[in-house]
Amino acid sequence: MRLVIIGYGNMGQRYVNELMEEPLENVRIYGVQTGNSQKAANIIGKWPELKVFVTFQGVLQDPLVEGVLIATPNRFHFAMAKEALLKNKHVLVEKPAAISEDEIMELTNLSESCGLICEVMFQSRFDPLVKRMKELSGTLGRLQRFQWNNPQYYRDAAYFLEGSWSGTWVQDGGGILLNQAVHQIDLLDFLFGSPNELVSSISFGKYRNIEVDDEAFLILRYPNGLTGTFMTSFAEPLGKESVELVGENGRLEVVGNRLTCQLISGETFTETFDEPKQWEKNRHELIRNFELAARGSQQSQVPVAVNLRALMLIHGAWLSSWQRKWIHLPLQNEEYCEGFRQYMKEDSNK
Repeated sequence: MRLVIIGYGNMGQRYVNELMEEPLENVRIYGVQTGNSQKAANIIGKWPELKVFVTFQGVLQDPLVEGVLIATPNRFHFAMAKEALLKNKHVLVEKPAAISEDEIMELTNLSESCGLICEVMFQSRFDPLVKRMKELSGTLGRLQRFQWNNPQYYRDAAYFLEGSWSGTWVQDGGGILLNQAVHQIDLLDFLFGSPNELVSSISFGKYRNIEVDDEAFLILRYPNGLTGTFMTSFAEPLGKESVELVGENGRLEVVGNRLTCQLISGETFTETFDEPKQWEKNRHELIRNFELAARGSQQSQVPVAVNLRALMLIHGAWLSSWQRKWIHLPLQNEEYCEGFRQYMKEDSNK
């Protein structure tokens, strides 16, 4: 597959560096698209074999381009993904693939009607530790509760001054739940399925001078009786991720990269997952799946449709805090949109 990286910011540079330094079989970085002349010069200086595209239209008009990896700011994801699909290009897009449920559905339907692959970069699903959690959860019997603490996404005040779009509703689409902890939100679906109701306590601009969410606490209830809690925050410089999962036959605990499982049979064991550059390896696995799915050799494991469930949970959490009540899922998009309009109206009057 001849792949073009769209955008050469933080993530775009990572993708180029990772895939040029450790190439994947059957995946060739054909080029990079950036409208920044200095960045273009840097690419040519470091990777002279790559083609540099000044415009996105130039990428889509090149018949040799088979797929694009969109790594631009959130507000461009949907429009670019849609246009690429219409030009017969396979699409891999950074999370979130879009910032509305209608947009996710449109990309899903369009990719299916065009016979193309459209995937979202939820690389945590490929992490060996996560896969082991999913495997071991089956040994715990009926699951009763989980507690997921996710405070490792510390962002200082300067982070939100780097670009005029970061931390705003219009251009960023949301805060920590949508842009950082969305990986863990997606894993809630991957590990436990979809909850049927939730309640939340979320702060908007509590710790940072931003419009969007910077801290969130969620309680989730599932149809099978499972109850879970989830928290995340920008404001904990020493934050460390931890998960506790309890079932009728034992418990599982993950702190950092160490997993401990205790069963009522008396068996206890600990496993450590300390593979260097694991996040990079996870991205490689996802991109490998993307290429295989595009060739028809393997089913897509992260189709853009999975982003719909994560987005619905995030929207439900925001709505719960705005309206101070339990939210029943699946959430109707119209209900969320009306709640968002009311929140913005009230916020503008403060």
